[in-house]
Amino acid sequence: MQKSILLFLSLLWASYSQAHDKNLVACIDDHPPYQYLSDKPHGIHISALEKLSNVLERHLKFEQSLNFARCVAMLKKGEVDIIAGLGKTEKRNKFAFYAPFKISDSLKVISKKGLKINTYSDFKGKIIGVSRGSVYFPRFDKDDSLDKISVQNAQIGFSLLLKDRIDLIMISPVMLETLKEEIKNAGLKVAPMALEEFRNKITFFGFSKLNKLNLSDKEIIYKVTTAYQQGIFK
Repeated sequence: MQKSILLFLSLLWASYSQAHDKNLVACIDDHPPYQYLSDKPHGIHISALEKLSNVLERHLKFEQSLNFARCVAMLKKGEVDIIAGLGKTEKRNKFAFYAPFKISDSLKVISKKGLKINTYSDFKGKIIGVSRGSVYFPRFDKDDSLDKISVQNAQIGFSLLLKDRIDLIMISPVMLETLKEEIKNAGLKVAPMALEEFRNKITFFGFSKLNKLNLSDKEIIYKVTTAYQQGIFK
């Protein structure tokens, strides 16, 4: 009798493990136009994750989060397998590895009415809204002399800019396009400065080193990099 129970439990655990291995669990936060939270999430990064699930032959499942920082914490603990658009940092390298999926978008600096930002040195003395858990470019991320205010996400940062509670934010051209009417009506400034030279040229999937995909890190990197080179994620 005892042997039968042990056999049953072993089979049950094996069945559970195999089922989990077939999932790709992604953490997503509300970050238009890349990620929109809903019963059926959508957006640029969601499409890339859907294509990735085909590449890895896994069933895609979403863990929806209030902010990006919580997603990073879950990735660190292995509670999710992946985040789309995870910026590389020395701290994250301890619990994550990366594979490319698209060319990085440029960054645009939006400042409040009457404030001109032409060079990086103009950031000094300004209140800068930064999305919680996000990285922008190494020089900025490591610059402790700047007055950075953590905000839940870029949309919240933009609302604070409209209310004149912060001086500037940095957003992608795609997001800039969705906000152009509000920017124009509020008299906000789009800085002419280019930040591309400071940034990583590639956007990465960040995989947890504690992922449950039942594939080696090398296998995942090879499969995803090959798919990227073949243009699968476009």
